Amino acid sequence: MILYLDCASGISGDMLVAALLSLAGARGDDPGPFDDLVRPSLAAAGVDPRLVTIADVRRGGLAALRLQVADGPGFATFDELVISLYASDLEQPVADTVASIAECLAAAEAEVHGREEEHLHELSGIDTAVDLIAAATLLHKLAPQRVIASPPALGDGTIDTAHGRLSVPAPAVLSLLAGLPTAGGGAAGGPAAAGAAVAPSEPLGELTTPTGAALLAHYADAFGSMPAGRVERVGYGAGHRDLPDRPNVLRAVLVDPGPAAASGAAWWHGDADHLLLECNVDDLSPELLAHAAEVLRDAGALDVWLSPALMKKGRAGAVLHVLAATRDRERLADVVFAETSTFGLRVLPCERQYARERRASVTVAGQQVGVRLGYVAGRLVTASPEYEDVRRVAVAVGRPAKVVLEAAQAAARSRFSNY
Repeated sequence: MILYLDCASGISGDMLVAALLSLAGARGDDPGPFDDLVRPSLAAAGVDPRLVTIADVRRGGLAALRLQVADGPGFATFDELVISLYASDLEQPVADTVASIAECLAAAEAEVHGREEEHLHELSGIDTAVDLIAAATLLHKLAPQRVIASPPALGDGTIDTAHGRLSVPAPAVLSLLAGLPTAGGGAAGGPAAAGAAVAPSEPLGELTTPTGAALLAHYADAFGSMPAGRVERVGYGAGHRDLPDRPNVLRAVLVDPGPAAASGAAWWHGDADHLLLECNVDDLSPELLAHAAEVLRDAGALDVWLSPALMKKGRAGAVLHVLAATRDRERLADVVFAETSTFGLRVLPCERQYARERRASVTVAGQQVGVRLGYVAGRLVTASPEYEDVRRVAVAVGRPAKVVLEAAQAAARSRFSNY
């Protein structure tokens, strides 16, 4: 099954949890999965489940489920949350997921406000911990083949934070969604916004919260329209307030993609949305070929590489390969013609298959090393430390870079593996 998240009104942690509960059949007068899954998971994590309730509400004419969390103290630091998680009876995969997402929140705050500030404002209330634990529990149970989302609406105006009044989207939201598509500020879109009458006369406020952005960045494999297939179930999670131009809901749709996806296509990212530009070159110096490759990378090519070739009359040559988005075809072709001696290009449609990628960091010898994590079917398959971080730490501690790299890989697998 594919889980599709319609984020036309943004996404927050409580909206996602409520949408997943609604998808699973929970109602205000018949909690069902809420009592069976969420409450036990919260209790196992040391959170009083009596602080959390669900209720049926209406948002913009749509019936939706609302998650409500009573005020209570949260966690002052990331380490405090992680220690609490791993000292609890929470299922290991759920604890790993919550720790990973919380670390992304911590990294976003550090990027925005500086690493010298240890207090995590997004974790200071119990509601964030509830959102992370409940969402991780429900998605672990649902175990979709993949998660696809519409680009989230971010909102506009201003919001009051622990650092004063900030413009929406908050800096942490932008940090967490770096590299991912969004619908922009107050832009409406998607099926949930159908029937909107007029643009709002006042700012919409915050539509995507840091917790919602962190959850989306962690779980979403791809962004776009709802995938083809048979709609199995639909759930609506309500936001805190009513919006003037659209229902303030997150819509979760469970889609059966049919035999095509079941055969393994679940990890394809688009259909022929990339292409390969290729040409043979035997009359250009290696220095100029290397320069052409660098210019192509700077111009936006996704990857550029050279492979040796034996050309006509036994001459040594090279094949220049340029991986590009389809929309960049003409622009990058012009660069190839300008920087090389070729008179023609082969253009090959190309699909790309991805492991779901996340970025995190681990501590080696008291210093931070960034790692790229690759997941397939919910399992960690690749942990790749960032070379510059490895090199920096190796110099700082006087150890071989290979030793630092292996230590970072081991720490990443221990901390983020879902095995």
